[in-house]
Amino acid sequence: MPRWLLWMPIAALTVATALFGLRAGWHVSDLNESDVISRAATDYLLGGDGRQATDCAAKPSDQRGVWLIVTCTSRDGASEVYEASRYGKVQLGAVPLDKPET
Repeated sequence: MPRWLLWMPIAALTVATALFGLRAGWHVSDLNESDVISRAATDYLLGGDGRQATDCAAKPSDQRGVWLIVTCTSRDGASEVYEASRYGKVQLGAVPLDKPET
């Protein structure tokens, strides 16, 4: 068996890993705040009638692993909080308690 044929599986694995890494990096580098807010607003709109995408606003997070905190407040005052990671994962989070001003 030729020697180069023995190295083909390693070369194929290296190329596949490089392509996967480039794809993952491209997705993260192309993701912006507007995309994340739109995703959270879409999830919020699925919750019921009378909701609008303009009910949502975002702010940066201090939590580890959370990039943005998107808060959607309806007209009746009920709010939903979504936490977004830098990789584009948006999930319903806990309602943050605002610190009192001193």
